[in-house]
Amino acid sequence: MRRVARRELASGVVIGGLVGAAFYLFALVGWGDGDVALAVALALIAACSIATLVAMALPIAFQRLDIDPAFGSGPLATVVQDLLSITVYLAIAAPIAT
Repeated sequence: MRRVARRELASGVVIGGLVGAAFYLFALVGWGDGDVALAVALALIAACSIATLVAMALPIAFQRLDIDPAFGSGPLATVVQDLLSITVYLAIAAPIAT
């Protein structure tokens, strides 16, 4: 189980790193604001990493609670991931913006 979690987290970090790097270059060229580009790029890395863990953890938690694991995926996982992504972005952007 831990091995699977590590692999899921690693895939999220790799995907987030690629998306974050691509967006950083795009934002830097498009807007010319390094602080905004850095904040969004770091938030994308964190959001992708968190998303993989949430997508894996919710169905497992539901299964352990004897609830259909399908309820832990789809819309519920998306809402949790979105809320965590916004929270992470604000936590990263606030110190960079000041």
